[in-house]
Amino acid sequence: MSDRPVVILMTSNGVGMGHLSRQLTAALSGPRRFDPVVFSLSRAMPRIIAATEGVALAEAHDRNLRFEYAPSWESGWFPTGWKAPVRRRYRSYRWAPYLRDRIHALAVETGARTLVFDGVAPYPGLVAARRELPSLRFVWVRRGLWQPQAPAERLDLSRYFDLTIEPGDVARAWDIGPTRDRDDAVRLDGPVSLTDVLEPSDPRAAREDLGLPIDRPVLLLAPGSGALGSVDATAAEVLEAVHRSHPDWVVAVTRQSIARHSVRGDGDRVFVLDDVYPLARFVGTFDAAVSAAGYNAVHELLAARVPTLLIPSTNHVTDDQPTRALGAASRGVALAVETTVARAVDRLLDTAERRALRDAMALLEPADGGRGVADRITALTDGTPAPRWSPAQPSRPFLDLRTTAIAGTDDAVIFTEHLDRELLAGSRPVEHLLTGSSARYRRDRGKIASWLYRT
Repeated sequence: MSDRPVVILMTSNGVGMGHLSRQLTAALSGPRRFDPVVFSLSRAMPRIIAATEGVALAEAHDRNLRFEYAPSWESGWFPTGWKAPVRRRYRSYRWAPYLRDRIHALAVETGARTLVFDGVAPYPGLVAARRELPSLRFVWVRRGLWQPQAPAERLDLSRYFDLTIEPGDVARAWDIGPTRDRDDAVRLDGPVSLTDVLEPSDPRAAREDLGLPIDRPVLLLAPGSGALGSVDATAAEVLEAVHRSHPDWVVAVTRQSIARHSVRGDGDRVFVLDDVYPLARFVGTFDAAVSAAGYNAVHELLAARVPTLLIPSTNHVTDDQPTRALGAASRGVALAVETTVARAVDRLLDTAERRALRDAMALLEPADGGRGVADRITALTDGTPAPRWSPAQPSRPFLDLRTTAIAGTDDAVIFTEHLDRELLAGSRPVEHLLTGSSARYRRDRGKIASWLYRT
């Protein structure tokens, strides 16, 4: 055990890799001043673990990173039969106390001093854990640029946190949503981006690693996960515009493990970058990019000075991607679609236009917000660990809608320190355990699982 304080870096489930990437950036920023435990509801967690254990995120090897996954209220491990539609209708059934006890148990097991949450809205279970852990510091990393119609009452939950941090955003000055005039957050100048903590790959070596041609210009197409709406039509427009007017260019399309778009490779014109993470290491190899206007994608591309056309997703409830695209275009650091996608692609692939974009991006504020987050976490982390605690056995509900997962049967809950995509895609509920967990922690987790599963 080191003498550094332990910090729990918690993320919501999200629809992409953004929350996890920002927390990893904070964990890898600056000197080793705390030992991070990443606690996430995201099904992208196995991809993150694999990257940190392999060569993809070699920068994490000396950071003593540990991981634990928790199923979100949308995990899909529902009971069968008549209970299934009821649980789908009431997806938060008993989940808030389950999450509360998961957080409490993890804080005790690790001796954590601080919990940092990166997500849109703190869950009731997180707020309940905060009440039970008065000695633990709580931090909310909350993006700005909320949609004007987003539920602004969620922002008032900052009162439960010792500190709220708003990372920098290229379009902050264009914010028209409920975060614009709030004074409850420390605002960082620089955006949080993995590009600040990763050694960029040599452009030629990156092409070889990604299986891309070295002797042709390459356009990166990063349409987003598609989890909140189809991106296939937009991707098809981009591909058609490139193939019709710029046949010398090839297109590399990103597809995450949790993506839902259906773009396919076609030999020597379209290459699919399947589950490449972290892409931030390789972005400098691309000659141009067409991307959704999500927080991480925008700031990674701009930090690497990749000439980019932004086509925002309009299906998000909170993230105001249209405003981010507008702000970046107004600053002259990216392009937006003004008439048609085809004309915007033509403009992007013009040599003089790309040179102008690179010159403008060189004047942007550094994407060093991860250091700002890490600095503030360190300064705040002066509390004492939570005292020993053991959860009470959850009572059996009068109407038992829990998932049947009886020990010794084929439906039993899987308690494991190992996590992969196949496990999360299976029908059996998974209770992921921190590597090297104590016997006491394992016993406590067995009790906590009874909130959701009839074990």
